[in-house]
Amino acid sequence: MRFSTFVVILATACDQDPLRGAGTGSEADGDADGDSDADGVPGSCAPPPTPAGADVVLAAPFDALYRAYDLGPVPGVPNPLGGTVVPTDDPDTLLVAGGSESESGAIHRIGVIRDACGHIVGFDGQAAAVASTPYVDANLVYVASDLMLYTEWPQYYLSQLAGYANAPSLRTDLRALGMPSSDDQGPGGLGLVPASLPSARELRLVTWPGGRWYHVDSVLDGGLASIDGLSQTATLPNEPGGFAYVPAGSPGFERQSVIVAEWRRQDPSADRVAVYEVDDAGDPRLDTRREFFARFPRPWGAYFEPVTGDYLFLSWGTGEDHVYIVQGFEPPEELF
Repeated sequence: MRFSTFVVILATACDQDPLRGAGTGSEADGDADGDSDADGVPGSCAPPPTPAGADVVLAAPFDALYRAYDLGPVPGVPNPLGGTVVPTDDPDTLLVAGGSESESGAIHRIGVIRDACGHIVGFDGQAAAVASTPYVDANLVYVASDLMLYTEWPQYYLSQLAGYANAPSLRTDLRALGMPSSDDQGPGGLGLVPASLPSARELRLVTWPGGRWYHVDSVLDGGLASIDGLSQTATLPNEPGGFAYVPAGSPGFERQSVIVAEWRRQDPSADRVAVYEVDDAGDPRLDTRREFFARFPRPWGAYFEPVTGDYLFLSWGTGEDHVYIVQGFEPPEELF
């Protein structure tokens, strides 16, 4: 199939980029270091009000190092939920993909409430749609301060939102770059290799359900990313979805690792969240797989927020999807 793109230019009289917004949710600026109590679990500030329920189970040894909480559904964001990200210039705002994997998919903006330690403990107000992004999926990824990338599933597209865009600025058909469609359904997870690795800031992508792990050849060009090629380097098991690189130095992770959702079509009881050590290219080493969550309700979106390193995980397809947050990680490295 031929390479297909289109460009949408948005003219607006707004004073502020709606994708970055103006959250008002911080209760205090405070110390965002995520201070820990005696057993190594964050405890210097009161935790979010709702611990994760019995359907969310951290696997050993992580159950002794981390705590999971349920932030609930995102007010105003339609199910199912996709990826999420904190805008590069507004830590009190969260962007959340709603209507994921459907024609009505859109990115919504909502304020967040942070405690005195910087941890997100709730949502502030009602979400507002800021960009129409049909088929948006598991990860929202900034590759520059004013350029976000996301996948379209099951459309086989990698799409971009630049600046004030309220619709895709550029869409790249990955089939035109060699992604097969005969025995798979399209790209789901997307991420940037962390700064500590030799392949820092390179794009990685995984398909669902086939688990094909790709390097994405790209270069920033005139405010957008030129997507020039794909190369498959691994095949992940268990129908992987959203993924994120674990912040270096986090408890229980001696080597750079990646955390991956496993969303199983035939048996939701087999859903897991796994972690892998990665090589210098940021590729998972399959023989290092461990479970992080031994049980999780339909895991999909994955993200480490930049202020505290807390891990946001979103469910997909539960009827009322929730955002969960895990405290105990180190803050991630800055990529730009």
